[in-house]
Amino acid sequence: MEKNYTYVEGAQFPYQYKYEHMAVTTDCVIFTYEDRKLKVLLVKRGGEPYKGQWALPGGFLKNDETAREGAMRELQEETGLVASAIGELGVFSDVDRDPRERVITIAWYALVRPADVIGGDDADEAAWFSVDDLPSLAFDHHKILDAAMERLRRDIHFEPVGFELLDDTFTIPDLQRLYEIILGVKFDRRNFQRKIMASGILEEAQNKEYEPEAILMECPLPEPAFMADMECPVQQSVASQEISRSSSKKRPGRIASLFRLNKKKYDEMKEESGKFEF
Repeated sequence: MEKNYTYVEGAQFPYQYKYEHMAVTTDCVIFTYEDRKLKVLLVKRGGEPYKGQWALPGGFLKNDETAREGAMRELQEETGLVASAIGELGVFSDVDRDPRERVITIAWYALVRPADVIGGDDADEAAWFSVDDLPSLAFDHHKILDAAMERLRRDIHFEPVGFELLDDTFTIPDLQRLYEIILGVKFDRRNFQRKIMASGILEEAQNKEYEPEAILMECPLPEPAFMADMECPVQQSVASQEISRSSSKKRPGRIASLFRLNKKKYDEMKEESGKFEF
């Protein structure tokens, strides 16, 4: 049987096969939520091909690194962003996806909080773009981004995707808006609020303790004669708030303005039903 390789003693890779070798790249789809918009991180290419066009951060894989390591390295080099965790999205291997040569890319995606980014390495610029207002993308990066959006819509039913994009504390309207953007649907406000509260996965965030002494003050302006016997409006307002606070405790069923995810309850819900429906 004819050998399909040559062995070169002392070489870095001594087994040299006759099969064609293809280049491998990594590309990163990084989502954030800012200004009530779902955004994706893009870089402006500084070299050919597609010089001057926007693309996903990424680049060629080195021989001494894993695909994950290569993706995180390229992301940091091109945008300055350090992702603590990324997940594999998939392999994209269309024969003509790269005009330079046969290139297979392994795509990754992550959800991050809003952060400043700056172009570096072979990227002239780095910027966040709303997924609803994207420029033309280089290579097959529209296809990769579409796949990432589909993954996001699927994962949102099984993982706390929405909560990872929001601040630690958030309002229910903020949460509803984000889920509507990701799923591409419109929820009835009252139904969404009722269902999300009934699930038990949210807990009321602790508000800062009210300190009336901090705002009790004398009137900053001289009092007109006709107000000489009247209390300071600020004092009146504070006093009335204190009376209201002491005489009326938290009413049953009141919806607080700020909430956070109860991760334990969320995990318990997933174990019971496996999927969170809206």
